[in-house]
Amino acid sequence: MQITVTGVQGVGVDLERSLQRLVKQIADDVYATARSKTPVRSGRAKNAWTEATSKNNFKVENRVPYIDKLEAGASRQAPRGIIGPTLTTIKGKYK
Repeated sequence: MQITVTGVQGVGVDLERSLQRLVKQIADDVYATARSKTPVRSGRAKNAWTEATSKNNFKVENRVPYIDKLEAGASRQAPRGIIGPTLTTIKGKYK
């Protein structure tokens, strides 16, 4: 999952800084929420989430080999997956 915001150069330093803070805040929320919604058996998948933020974009990812199965609902702890419920939660915070 990656969200990229472009076309904000030249809109003013204050607005650009505010946008960068908002992007970082959303990235932090996606990261924390995805971790909290990840089912735990050994803790490997939950601990494998990483977050990378640059100027106007961020990436939150998990590279455990079985993350696709968890996302497909293979766990009783997260039958609706991880990313969908995470984005629903985040979307409600940033209306």
